[in-house]
Amino acid sequence: MKYLCGEYRMYRYIICLFMLTIASVSGWAQDTEIVSVLKTEGFEDIRAKTIADTLYLAIEDRAHRGTFRGAVAAIRQVTDAYPEIQGFEMVLTDYKMPQLIVHAFKREGTWDVSVDRQMEQALEVLRDIKPQAASTGKIDITVFPMVSLVNNKLDHLFDYSVRLAPAFAATLWPGARLTLQPIFPILYRLDEYDTKRFIQIGNTNLSQQILSNRHWHISAAAGFFHPERAGIQAKVTFHAIRNLDFSLDAGYTYGFNYTRSKGIGFIRGSQQFNFMARACYYEPHTRLQIELQGGRFLYGDYGGRLDVIRHFGEYAIGVYGIYTGGEYNVGFDFAIPMGGKRQRRNAFVRLRLPEYFAAEYSMQAYFRYWEEKMGQGYSTQPDQNAAAHHWEPAFVEEYVRKMLNGTFK
Repeated sequence: MKYLCGEYRMYRYIICLFMLTIASVSGWAQDTEIVSVLKTEGFEDIRAKTIADTLYLAIEDRAHRGTFRGAVAAIRQVTDAYPEIQGFEMVLTDYKMPQLIVHAFKREGTWDVSVDRQMEQALEVLRDIKPQAASTGKIDITVFPMVSLVNNKLDHLFDYSVRLAPAFAATLWPGARLTLQPIFPILYRLDEYDTKRFIQIGNTNLSQQILSNRHWHISAAAGFFHPERAGIQAKVTFHAIRNLDFSLDAGYTYGFNYTRSKGIGFIRGSQQFNFMARACYYEPHTRLQIELQGGRFLYGDYGGRLDVIRHFGEYAIGVYGIYTGGEYNVGFDFAIPMGGKRQRRNAFVRLRLPEYFAAEYSMQAYFRYWEEKMGQGYSTQPDQNAAAHHWEPAFVEEYVRKMLNGTFK
């Protein structure tokens, strides 16, 4: 009798092991099929693992405009193919670095969504899964239009310039972005000494995100950040509480003066250390982003700047005021959608329009402010504006929920 009981237990153990193996193989096959579905939609660096009715997922989105459309497209594509999946733990990455996690669960036909930066558990689940559809080395050629109007002239209505600035950009490894951007003048009416008359160098640099987690975001860059200045830059951001960030941005740059004495070239100019401390708060009910910063601007003047930006879905419109060097300035800026909602990368090289067109109007009422180049900053990426790469949890949460539940398109 003891022998029969022991034999029964052994058979039961073998059957359980067999069933677990079948379930594991079935789950692996389903995860592979989910990756294929997401590849078709245009996602890259995909990692997926299903546990019960929840999908753990990490994706890089270079196909959809903004920071929330990709998450919605991924959820819809997966649930259409696999309706039994009712929950998502989805990490959104930018240049292969984690930025946010979307927690989405379907209850009685309605999606419950929350977004935050607590990504540790999901990243641990996905740790040993190899990314599929790698974005490494793929090149985007994004053609940025540059339009400038200056109306402080006394002998004519305004000066103007129209330029094209194609940016060649590629992700080299996690967090690393190489960008090359020449600027070509197309049409202009400018003073003879105005550097916008010449072919210039735009954002041409190597930038690196060093750390991106629940509390910290650290990045650095080296190269050209401004048509007349190059150098090194570092930025540290502390996510203090939900919707409130503090950051310190510091750089060391040297200037160039463009000349045509021997063709188009440039002469090295002044060296400058600049730094800026910032506090940024996003108020989710009014969708207002309030940013206060103070420190030393690009050309050495000390002062502060206040920005108040209103987000309307994919539109961002703001006003600002600057006080520096005893002078003040006010103006407004905006970022509006420009490219299509979806621009897939079907080949190794992609030619595209920018996702957003951004511009800033500056009153610059006093000639000293204008001549001494006060209150100026710089960007490390050509698509750096209030709408692109807007990784604000409350903002992404609101629009993912609205799109999944059919109240925003």
